[in-house]
Amino acid sequence: MKFQTILLTFFGIMAVVGLLVFATSDPKKGDTTVPGAQGNVVIWGTFQDTAGLSETIKKFNDIYKKNFSISYQFHDPKNFDSDIVEALASGTGPDVLLLPDDLILRHFDKIELVPYTAVSPGLFSSSFIQASEIYMRDEGLVALPFAIDPMVMYWNRDIFTNASVTEVPKFWDEFLTLTPKFTKRDVRTSELVQSAISFGEYVNVTHAKDILAMLFLQVGNPIVKMNGKTPKSMVAKSDAGQFVADQDVVSALRFFMDFSNPLKNIFTWSRARSDSRNEFINGNLAVYFDYASAYSEIKAKNPHLNFAVAQVPEPRGTTAEVTFAKVHGLAVLKTSKNKSTAFVAMQKLLFDANPAKDFAAAYNLPPVRRDLLAVPPTDAAMAVFFEAAIRARTWLDPKPEISDKAFQAMVESVSSGRNDTATAVAKLNTELDVALSRY
Repeated sequence: MKFQTILLTFFGIMAVVGLLVFATSDPKKGDTTVPGAQGNVVIWGTFQDTAGLSETIKKFNDIYKKNFSISYQFHDPKNFDSDIVEALASGTGPDVLLLPDDLILRHFDKIELVPYTAVSPGLFSSSFIQASEIYMRDEGLVALPFAIDPMVMYWNRDIFTNASVTEVPKFWDEFLTLTPKFTKRDVRTSELVQSAISFGEYVNVTHAKDILAMLFLQVGNPIVKMNGKTPKSMVAKSDAGQFVADQDVVSALRFFMDFSNPLKNIFTWSRARSDSRNEFINGNLAVYFDYASAYSEIKAKNPHLNFAVAQVPEPRGTTAEVTFAKVHGLAVLKTSKNKSTAFVAMQKLLFDANPAKDFAAAYNLPPVRRDLLAVPPTDAAMAVFFEAAIRARTWLDPKPEISDKAFQAMVESVSSGRNDTATAVAKLNTELDVALSRY
């Protein structure tokens, strides 16, 4: 397999960080000696410290206990950015970050890049899912992908059955006819009591920014693109001194907004509705978009909910099937006091089959390696997650909290009537460029 050549190409990494003696080990043959690697490698990430993760780390450390070990510290996603900044300022940071894709730009200057002499672009692309290419730069790799959480479509089987709908939608335009079938109102108050889809608002739509980003990516807009070493917003372009919104993005936003427009026959969502995740869990929402990681939580909160998962719909006539995903990659910090061993640990976590498989299994997620994705699972939901991982894409977010406000302002300016969709997209472009200017 091409992926196995990573074992050889990582020799280049060891040379970069000054590890002069490095011998490979094969756990299957009982040879787990790694000369030169020593001490403990501290990894920070935003995955909850579950029993499955603890067992994965224990098994890994048992294999390499002659030389080194790893330890993991969970950090709340809301505080991860500030935790990193504060720790590095005080000289107490970790060796490795399990870096989310939306913090790549934010912490790029703190990362020890993996040179392409160690892992070539061709090898990287052929070994990992396409969404992981978000870590590629002209100078090298910001991180090596270790986890992916793709977005899928959750659907209520009872609502579909009651409406005599036999198939889940594969294309977005199918919602134009399905929405009236799924939408119900209180006969006395005319208030919405059952919705088809939670589009058109922001504050009560779980992952609203990511859903919008998915729609933009599906029409072929990357949202942000690297222009050499400079990131640039792409949702609008300069024309005669003015920013003109990408018409495909405008159409995607208009489609999203129409479901909350009471003047449209597809009106099905409003601010009066509860949070979209709760509405789905309570059985009042036909279709709900969330990550694969939400599957267990939904089942736990309502064991009686009759639901299933499917791939997110596509624009009709699209050339590439795309969904959205959160990607997490292993990145060695420049401030690490044990860089050489940190790179060894990263290589072992990625190359050894069991850590990569066990980590994904601990969170009911698909793996990031193409060779592992090539073996289809028998579980129906997991099979959807595997396929979604292959289709997944993401974008270069300048800073999550800033972009979240920019996307919210875009949606609410349209819903309030302050701006039309084209103007709102152009303003989003400006806000993103301001946020990107610091990089």
